[in-house]
Parts: sequence; structure tokens; C-alpha cells
Amino acid sequence: MATLGCYAVAVPHVGLSGASDPAIWRYAYEKDLIVVTTNAKDFLPLLDVEVHPGLIVLRESGLSRQEQWVRIELVLRHLLEQDDRNFMLNKIIEIEGATRFSVREIPKLL
Repeated sequence: MATLGCYAVAVPHVGLSGASDPAIWRYAYEKDLIVVTTNAKDFLPLLDVEVHPGLIVLRESGLSRQEQWVRIELVLRHLLEQDDRNFMLNKIIEIEGATRFSVREIPKLL
């Protein structure tokens, strides 16, 4: 992600290994960080706030790290093209495949 100019941290690198999903969300929310996860089921209910920094969900399971990166990189490039630092505000991006993703607003649709 750094090669694209994006700041990213991994859960273990910020001392949250083994932490609950709400604790991870709270950390990201307080730091204004977008969460990237394969666990939509547990994170979607946590978006029930007036304003949040956004969520990116990988909908496919069993992907290798390289396959995950290919999908995430496509989304990051799309975000960088938006030229809007607030583009992800209250949004979720669902990655459905190697070249498919959708963007929608949350919590309006919850």
C-alpha cells in the first residue's frame, strides 16, 4: 500500500492481535482509518454511527495474500482517482472478484 502512497497498519502491528471486532473498529474509528476485512458479518453492524471512515470488504474466501492484494490494489487505485479525501466517508466497498467491486453508502442503507 505504501507504494501507492497509502498509509496502512495491520491489527497485530498496533497491539490488537486477538482483540474483538468492536475493539478493532473502535481503534480504526478513533484514528480515522478505513477497515479492510473479510468479515463483513461482524463489521457491518458496527457501522451504526452517524459518521465513519469507511469499510472495505473482501467477499471471496480462501484467497492467498497475493490474490487479496490484487483486489485491494484495484480498489485503492480507484480511490486515488477520486481526488476526494472524504470519498470513503460513510461508505462501504464490497470486493466481489478480481475486477469487480461496488460502492454504497452506509448507514443510509442499513
